[in-house]
Amino acid sequence: MIRRTVLYETLPYQLAPPLPLVGRGWGWGAPRAAVRQPPSLSFPPKGGRETPLRHVLTAGLYAAVLALGPTAALANPDGAAIYADHCASCHAPTRFGGTGPALIPESLGRLKGEKLTVLIAKGRTATQMPAFAASLSPEEIAAVADYVASPLTTQPVWTEDDIAATRVMTDYTAAPAPTFTGDPMNITLVVETGDHHVSVLDGDTFTVLDRFATPFAVHGGPKFSPDGRFVFIMSRDGWV
Repeated sequence: MIRRTVLYETLPYQLAPPLPLVGRGWGWGAPRAAVRQPPSLSFPPKGGRETPLRHVLTAGLYAAVLALGPTAALANPDGAAIYADHCASCHAPTRFGGTGPALIPESLGRLKGEKLTVLIAKGRTATQMPAFAASLSPEEIAAVADYVASPLTTQPVWTEDDIAATRVMTDYTAAPAPTFTGDPMNITLVVETGDHHVSVLDGDTFTVLDRFATPFAVHGGPKFSPDGRFVFIMSRDGWV
């Protein structure tokens, strides 16, 4: 049953009764001017009771929320905004990678769908990737996963000239011969995860021969030249 609701207002003006006739000049003369009475908003009386105005307003606001529907009350999470707040500091605002890897379809490979959302929720052991299940809802995790798995609107351009322009050579003079007694073809490199250093070990005794800093997030393991003289170390932020 639909009940029609009507709001009504009492008469806006009402004559106030004259002052009583008492002596000494008090209360004599014409009745006072009309007094403005505040309007009374309520539902029609039912059973001798009226609904206060606050109840009317509450009911109206509730009806407005219902009219908007669930999609307006709970907007879909913005994956790009979530990425900017929680991911860009490590993976760069461009998604090309920083201390963390690039988050674009070309670098994610088979890491997509449920595998990607689980990784975001639980993090990755022995890396700097934290778990976000405690700070993001499942809907927010799904939204940011969809965002990083989507193609970039503008594809990057990176030529050989651009690569050569970033090359920085330090003042280095190669030693004519090894400065240690170990076998140069039996050297072990230990990448220190999270510390951005590599330790050079004697492959026979595991004595530390040297230790040097690296760029952020060394990726894929060091690569030796065929003669073992040079080693190349790649990092997720694009440096070799």
